[in-house]
Amino acid sequence: MITEEFKRLCELGGATEETQEQGPYISVEQLTGKFGALYEKVRSFVDYKDYHLIRRGAIRRMLKRQLYIERKPNSGAALLRELVSSGYLPNNKVPEAKALVLQSIIRKWMALEREGLSISLSLDFASIDIEQFLFPDPYRDALASSFLNSAQKSITYQGKETMDHTMITFAACRRSFLSEDKPSLLHALITREIPELLSHSYTDPALSMLAPRLLGSLRTAGAVATNALVWKVSSRLRNHALFHSVLLEILHSYGKGSEMILGNEEKLKETTETIIETKQRQQKKLLHISGRRAVIYLLLTKIILGVAFEWPYERFILGSENFLALGTNAFFHPLLLLAMITFVGKEHRGPQRVVDGVSAVVNGKEMKHIFIKPPVSATTFFFVMCFYAVLFAVSFGVILSALIALHFNIVSIILFFVFLTLVSYFGLRIRGSARRWEPVREKPGTLGMVWNLFTFPIVNTGRWFSVRFSSINIFVFFMDFLVEVPFKAFLGIFDASLSFIKEHRVDTY
Repeated sequence: MITEEFKRLCELGGATEETQEQGPYISVEQLTGKFGALYEKVRSFVDYKDYHLIRRGAIRRMLKRQLYIERKPNSGAALLRELVSSGYLPNNKVPEAKALVLQSIIRKWMALEREGLSISLSLDFASIDIEQFLFPDPYRDALASSFLNSAQKSITYQGKETMDHTMITFAACRRSFLSEDKPSLLHALITREIPELLSHSYTDPALSMLAPRLLGSLRTAGAVATNALVWKVSSRLRNHALFHSVLLEILHSYGKGSEMILGNEEKLKETTETIIETKQRQQKKLLHISGRRAVIYLLLTKIILGVAFEWPYERFILGSENFLALGTNAFFHPLLLLAMITFVGKEHRGPQRVVDGVSAVVNGKEMKHIFIKPPVSATTFFFVMCFYAVLFAVSFGVILSALIALHFNIVSIILFFVFLTLVSYFGLRIRGSARRWEPVREKPGTLGMVWNLFTFPIVNTGRWFSVRFSSINIFVFFMDFLVEVPFKAFLGIFDASLSFIKEHRVDTY
């Protein structure tokens, strides 16, 4: 039987019905909108981001350009208009009054930046606030809270660390259910501790008084967000997050009418199976799109690096050319990534497990108890690190021996290893995204465990490179500074010219 909590969630449907907001509205010419939307598609092609982060990334990029390059005084209005012209908001339906709220959000985080918040985080937090204001989702927030309450009752931490386990659970739930990146997680953690930050009406003196609390909370939030326990707990919660994601889809699709589906076992089973099948098809399509984009980007990058570093080193330093090494470094990694995204398995019992899990959540059955083991002792940690060192030496040693046998030079070897680790890490991330709508197996097979042991050092090294060099992207730099700034300026002039011509043509009749 459906719980009272889910009955209240279904009632949110009456409060989320769209109402026509009062104008005047932001309006751009149809041709301007087409050019703007086309540019955003091209821009997303060269910048690898998870799909749920593309819109927020666009807001951040526009805001950064308007504040620090174009120095626009009324960036709220400019940002709102650009979001409409880029296709993120509907044309002639967004009230101009919303620009005042956007300006208040921007002013708030810029004031906190002057008090010591980094530029990068101020842009991150401002873009998160703006996205939540322009694209509110009460179902998402309510289900996240419900998921957290269930998890807190079912997780037992067996360690005695000083870290607040409540915050660990909170962060793990956000990661597993909402797939939040680090800036989103930091924003959720600091606004949980300092809810006043959600207000956009503070004066600069009030924000100056709030800044020390923010900076202190941010240090704590950073420690939580990077804590290994968050990853450990979120992986254990993944199946439960999947069940709640299905419920979120039902609430989005049926609104107040969701209660009829949730209260009927047969309808719930049928709807769940339909959602899972539809989402898996969509994820498969996104897998191919993301994979092709990543392969093309990787191939172009490898060719550029080969021409810039590897070939000149062989030609002018060594005085010889190893075309086998050049060809391997150019094509091996794109082909490896292509293979990783092409051969993605599927669990046949997945849909039934999801149906059972969704039904259990709706009927109020408690989550299976999860015990989180304490960190290992210093002695055990030493032996684990020794074992990891052996794995590292075996994994990289075998590959290094093969490269030396093929007469790779030092530059070729370095490039091979850097891209091998990065491709392995990003390939697994893409595969993981493709299987987001499938439940994970509780216990991997023996062969899979052995393979994971061999590849673990490679993937972990790729993650390390990714974290430290995530901001380095030649194509993104080219688009943002050499293309976007003049293109957006031209687009603004073009739109104003079309509007003037249209008005002048009307006036002549």
